[in-house]
Amino acid sequence: MALLTSTVFKERFLIAFKENETLNTTCQEIALEIQSGHTKLYTVVEELGPFVTEKDVNIREKGIFALSSILSHLPTDFLNEAELHFITSFYCDRLKDHHSIIPIVLKGILTIVQMNNLPKDSPERLFRVLFDNVPCQSQLVADRRNIYMIFVTLMKSRIEDLKAMGPDFVYGVISAIDGERNPRNLMLLFGILPHFIKEFSLGHLTGEMFDVIECYFPVDFNPSGSEAIGITRDDLAEKLAPCLCAVPEFAEFCIPLIINKLFSSLRVAKLDSLSLLHKGVQTFGVKGLKQHLAELWPALRKEVMPGGDLELKNASLKAVMSVIEVISSDTKLCEDFIDSIIKDTKSSLYVVQQSLFRPSVKLLECVAMVNKESCTQVLKVIVPVLCGQYSTKTSTNDKVILIETLNNFIKIASDNKFHIKDVPELAWMDIPQLYFNEISTQCTELQSKILFGLTIQKAYLNEMHRTQLYDIICSLSKIGNNEIRKLCQSSLLSFTTLYPREISTLIKKKFQLKYDEEETEIQIRELEVLAAVAKTYELGVEVLPRIVSQTNAVNSEISFTALTCLHRLVATKHIDYNVQHYLYNECNIIEKLTTFDINPTDQRFDLILNICRLIVRNLTLEEQQNVVDTYVPILSQQISETDAVLIINILIPLRQNIDLTINLDLLQNLAINSKHLNIRLLMCKCIAVILNKINDNNEYFQNILSYLKAKINNNLNSNIDVEMKKATASLQLWLTKAIITKGSCDVEVFLNELINIFKDDQVGQYIAQEYKILTDRYEDALVNENFCNVKIFYKQRVFEHLIKKNSEFENTSRQNYLTALVQLLEEVSVELLFMHLTKLVPPLIESLSLDNEQLVFSSLITLKPLLETKHVIFSDKAQCFIPRFLKLSVYKTMRVRIAALECLTNYCNYPTILINTYKQDVLEKLAAPIDDPKRLVRKAATQARTRWFLVGAPGGLKEE
Repeated sequence: MALLTSTVFKERFLIAFKENETLNTTCQEIALEIQSGHTKLYTVVEELGPFVTEKDVNIREKGIFALSSILSHLPTDFLNEAELHFITSFYCDRLKDHHSIIPIVLKGILTIVQMNNLPKDSPERLFRVLFDNVPCQSQLVADRRNIYMIFVTLMKSRIEDLKAMGPDFVYGVISAIDGERNPRNLMLLFGILPHFIKEFSLGHLTGEMFDVIECYFPVDFNPSGSEAIGITRDDLAEKLAPCLCAVPEFAEFCIPLIINKLFSSLRVAKLDSLSLLHKGVQTFGVKGLKQHLAELWPALRKEVMPGGDLELKNASLKAVMSVIEVISSDTKLCEDFIDSIIKDTKSSLYVVQQSLFRPSVKLLECVAMVNKESCTQVLKVIVPVLCGQYSTKTSTNDKVILIETLNNFIKIASDNKFHIKDVPELAWMDIPQLYFNEISTQCTELQSKILFGLTIQKAYLNEMHRTQLYDIICSLSKIGNNEIRKLCQSSLLSFTTLYPREISTLIKKKFQLKYDEEETEIQIRELEVLAAVAKTYELGVEVLPRIVSQTNAVNSEISFTALTCLHRLVATKHIDYNVQHYLYNECNIIEKLTTFDINPTDQRFDLILNICRLIVRNLTLEEQQNVVDTYVPILSQQISETDAVLIINILIPLRQNIDLTINLDLLQNLAINSKHLNIRLLMCKCIAVILNKINDNNEYFQNILSYLKAKINNNLNSNIDVEMKKATASLQLWLTKAIITKGSCDVEVFLNELINIFKDDQVGQYIAQEYKILTDRYEDALVNENFCNVKIFYKQRVFEHLIKKNSEFENTSRQNYLTALVQLLEEVSVELLFMHLTKLVPPLIESLSLDNEQLVFSSLITLKPLLETKHVIFSDKAQCFIPRFLKLSVYKTMRVRIAALECLTNYCNYPTILINTYKQDVLEKLAAPIDDPKRLVRKAATQARTRWFLVGAPGGLKEE
């Protein structure tokens, strides 16, 4: 095909220049023609020649725009080096053109600098002309951004070419960015400047570079206008900090700046300075910090002591730790700095009740945490002071504080892998004996602190100390209060990790479970101790069989305790061995628990069910199959209802590829006909889990579904007992949940059948109240942990389906529908609520008018956070909501009155022009709840009335 003639191009451009939209389309078409080879770029440029040299600025602008647009539609690897050299020269010349053309030129340059084959000398040529002819800060925001984007693009792809410019490039960048105020441009610059500062030798321009970015610190920014959308002050501050501490050379400028701002009265300036110091010290190093330490510590000290502002205090402590960590490489310098801290805090350590005691201790703790050397330096001072005071104090409160403080320092030393006695200057002190002297105290709080302190020292106690402590722990674990007993148990577990043989001997000797000789309470506490140490393998294999043996003890309290202990163990995730496998393989726990002779109303029944599920869930595929092969055949025999339930329960956590065939008639019979509610619920869950795990196309699945649907339809359409009908409706609910969680194609059918039950006079209200089970976040059966199929958006599908059915319910069934809808809202995300808010608000208004306390209360609880969003729909419906809230503020039940008053208070945040109309009526009608007999109602009413009183008042609530 012949190349297009130049005359054609000229005509096309002349036509296109009349309309911008046509010009864009024409340029895109020409770019495609160039790519396809139908024309050449140089031909197009030749045709554009008369336009880009035309005296008329507007025509020149359109000509340059056309070339830039064509280039932007070409692939980045399409043009070769020679072509780009020519185009670079063209744009360099255009940078010297009329100021109105510069924006189009900049867009063209931004396009070519992204080209793969850009000549090596092009970046320097472009920037030299740009710096000489285009004053950056005189351009509009968008044009300045394009200049910065050119800079960013070349920094990422051609940094070595830019370095060839030497100091000229650095100076040009400094000049270009100096005075930039646009937040988006600043975010862009702050993102690239640290890299620029590190890569380019600043030399004599170091100070100038720092000055240019220093002027933004601390960031003072109040978002306004479209340019600031999505940008916060904190975003800018976070991006700015790395610029100020990018290189070690900035230390001489940055640290004085930080010190200056720490003495500022602006809180945000202090916080930004502390954050900057924390981030910068690693870069500045010892050399950068050394000459400023004398000024830096006093600036930090005033925020730590007394440390009234917790955020400032914590930031200061973090900064102090960072400084010490960096200067610790210079031993003498670090010691002197810590000595200055100790000198300023030591006088506050001698009086426990003094206000500066705790801030001083906290500061020294932070210093000690940095490393072993700093810890040793602090311990030399703090330990003698604490021990000296302890020996002279008589106040229990003082002793508690001192022991707690000493515990903290012992732990810090332990974390640094040494003990106080390892410090030569403190070797004479017998810290453990100090604790043992007080361990028999009658003060529970002090005793607990002492026990904790001895446990921290476990690695450094000698055998005599350990033996003495074991005896004390054994005694207190049996007779102490609940807090002390738990502490004793955790202490024994800690010692078990280091001294398993000693604890094993102790357990055998002291915790023998002498059933005939010991009181029940003592046996219960011994079981709790055994369970605590069972978290380690060495002790677990010894004590777990003993705990299991007590699960079926004659004494129900002991049995319940043993089961509770086992449940805690199998539910704990962080144990150093597979306790579930051990219980299954070595203790035959499933066999023991599934043959229990127990009543479903017994408090131990649910514990047994949960233990079995948790153990089976953690078994391998082969082990689960063995469980099924062993126990499922028993269901075909004549067994009691309880035995059947205990076996069926273990089917819930089975993996999907387990071969399972079960008597469905037994399951549905228990789900509908059992007299025990918990058994009916468990059977429904089990049926749902089984169905959820079977593939929809499986014939067995279709048979089960048909069988159950026939049973359910027959019961719901029959004149049977109401309780049996409720049980049948529950089975339908769980059947629907099984289908919807797995995302079956029949979801709509099942949901329709379920909500049609709302119209049933006998069970409609019941199923409406239970409807939230479909989306219950606390449900424990149809979950991934039980290897179920759970689609991520199934809750959204339930919710949206129910909204669509709004118009289908009237009269008596209407209240049932609203009950289901409002309860479902509690399980739905705020984002989803906002998507459907216009459809939800009318039913919520309607719910507030009904005589159903639970429905009204649930509606108010749902509305409260929604009103806080100040969505326009609540402004439009204020005339519906406010009168109803006022009416409900004197409702018969307290919780409704309080919720209504809180919703009414939230309306005070709406524009004054909107709510001022209701002000007088609200103030008059709130007189009644202010005299309410219940204190909490009066409190809510007073708050609401105060807020409403300020609506529209001078100096009151801010108008929006």
